[in-house]
Amino acid sequence: MKLRKRLFGILSVAVLALTGCDELARVGDLGNYGSLGSDLVGEVENVDTRAREIQIRTDSGRTSVVRYDDRTQVIYQQRNYSVANLEPGDYVAARVQQDRNGQNYTDTITVREGVQDRGNKRGSGRLDRIEGRIEYVDERRGTFELRDSRNRLIVVAVPFNAPGSVMDRFNRLRTGDFVRIEGRAVDTDHFDLESFL
Repeated sequence: MKLRKRLFGILSVAVLALTGCDELARVGDLGNYGSLGSDLVGEVENVDTRAREIQIRTDSGRTSVVRYDDRTQVIYQQRNYSVANLEPGDYVAARVQQDRNGQNYTDTITVREGVQDRGNKRGSGRLDRIEGRIEYVDERRGTFELRDSRNRLIVVAVPFNAPGSVMDRFNRLRTGDFVRIEGRAVDTDHFDLESFL
């Protein structure tokens, strides 16, 4: 009888330990989130500004999709940026929680290493040139809004670790300034800046 109780106790502990390991493994690779949230660590694959979704590939090779909103903060070297500043290849830690619908979303993304820091080149897309007048500058988030010749309002994101000459020019921008820029179109109304012309 004592032996049976002892075996039952050992088996119970083993089952609990295995269950706990499984839960920890899933949390570590983004399978499961508690209400307090967990960090998803990996490389940004894509930012879909229309769907407001970010694809992140973890170190284990799994790709996870997390949603974001206007309140989501991107932090890089103790400065806040817009999600539009994220680039494929940025290595990030996203604090992920579940919303009321059970969807994964993030309210804070910390850039651990920018794509420029890692020595990677921006993956795809040819360089485009646009010009227009500045309508709004958000220095805190590293973006500005430009009204082009076709009257489209385009949000332009200044990349992390932009060259000093680009940052100097960005810091001098004022509403009404006319600028010509070169970069890559993310979609019809979002543009990643490479340089001022």
